[in-house]
Amino acid sequence: MQLERSDLIGGACAVLALGLIAWLSLDSWAITRCQEILSEMPAGEAGPLSPELEKCLRRQNPRPVTEN
Repeated sequence: MQLERSDLIGGACAVLALGLIAWLSLDSWAITRCQEILSEMPAGEAGPLSPELEKCLRRQNPRPVTEN
């Protein structure tokens, strides 16, 4: 059995496709987890924020790139 150039290109494309699918799945999972965390948070309650909650709030409300 000989490996040809097209076999290597096909294998590389498959690896890239699997990597992209994994990355999109993790991103989707993070979005869903943040929605769960934010929905469990009592409205109007002030106090110290957990690191996980801070990360979710930053994800939901990104800072503007420039301010006028």
